Amino acid sequence: MLPTFGDCDDGNVDVGWLSLDKTAFTLAPGEKVTVTATMTATVDQPGTYTAPIKFTEDTPYQAPSFQATMEVQPPSTWAKLSGTVTGAQCGGTSVPLRGATVQVDSWAMSWTFSTDAQGGYAQWIDRRNNPLTLIVAKDGWKPQTRQVRVSTSAPTVEDFTLSPTRC
Repeated sequence: MLPTFGDCDDGNVDVGWLSLDKTAFTLAPGEKVTVTATMTATVDQPGTYTAPIKFTEDTPYQAPSFQATMEVQPPSTWAKLSGTVTGAQCGGTSVPLRGATVQVDSWAMSWTFSTDAQGGYAQWIDRRNNPLTLIVAKDGWKPQTRQVRVSTSAPTVEDFTLSPTRC
């Protein structure tokens, strides 16, 4: 490795929705190669997905890098369910509950996920699964359950404030 010619970490990351037809090749001076990137929407949630495409080289010339972006639109019957889970502390202040479990049950299936660092959660769900039962829980806090219906006309926001099991 020469200074300023890249680092030792090749940064390889497996991106399931992106594949390249060539992952290694050797070029003589003046030669070109075409690499075809194929994207497949093998993701379970709508949104914008990005991944870097980098080439490593064994020359003093740096190869260009690229950003692959895939925008996945929700099907017309899908609705967004989101919210925040907070904990009402004994002193009266509320704090976001990171890692709270959110379980969504319907007549057809169930989803279970955890809240992020700000206590937030979001999931796209087919409205044909209505009605939904939401169960939110975290160790040290009293769980809550409620029934909701999602709609494709606007996101459904269900916030929860859990009480501590003891003060």
